[in-house]
Amino acid sequence: MKSNKRFSFGYRADVPDGAEESRILPFVLSTYKKDRHGTVLSQDNWQLDNYRKNPIVAYQHNLSGGLCSEPNPDNVIGKSVQIDIARNVGDTVLAASAQFEPADMNLLAEKIFRKLLFGSLSRTSVGFRETGEGKFGDGEEAEGRDNETYYFAGQELIEWSIVNIPSNPDAGKRAMSMRLMREEGYSAFMYAYKELGGKFRMSQIEQMRVCDIMDLLDGKDLEIKETDADKVRKLLKETAAQKDQIARLQKLLK
Repeated sequence: MKSNKRFSFGYRADVPDGAEESRILPFVLSTYKKDRHGTVLSQDNWQLDNYRKNPIVAYQHNLSGGLCSEPNPDNVIGKSVQIDIARNVGDTVLAASAQFEPADMNLLAEKIFRKLLFGSLSRTSVGFRETGEGKFGDGEEAEGRDNETYYFAGQELIEWSIVNIPSNPDAGKRAMSMRLMREEGYSAFMYAYKELGGKFRMSQIEQMRVCDIMDLLDGKDLEIKETDADKVRKLLKETAAQKDQIARLQKLLK
């Protein structure tokens, strides 16, 4: 049985009258439709009890922070005021209505809400754990065949998010990890760029080793104005040696 957290996508439904005031928008979170990565979620076997105890709506599944960022409570942008298995034009789907936090509480929630109304954001992604024992289809849908299709037996909903580009259950851990690493790496570069006062172009920082960047950041605290990483490293070693020598002299004088 597959037990790792997985993702599948859905979409914003039509905007109802009064949404501006209520801040409530409807979404279709999941359907029986086969996704582009060859999996089908069981819409009749969603486990929702645990989610209903903490019905958060997030942005980009970013609930725990990352390599270069602390958890940000503003990434929780709303709550599900209704979520259930429903019928939609004859199909069984997982549907929810989300109420977004007000602007005076969360500016990020306000921006995403406005983008959803405008239509430049419209996709959702559910984070879930598989329950039961799924299986591959028969014939051309069998494992390894051209039309390989995996049918989940059931799922427990963990959380769902508004996303820029929807994820997918079988997108692959490596592909998702590489994307997250690129995003975190870019955040780290931007942090270094700002902390170093714009002395370096982003292209220069991207070509440095991590130890070079750390040395430059340490040099910033010592008011070292040198911009060459090797020279900064040398200056830091000299400074450390001087501090060590001073400390030994102070001990002798006591």
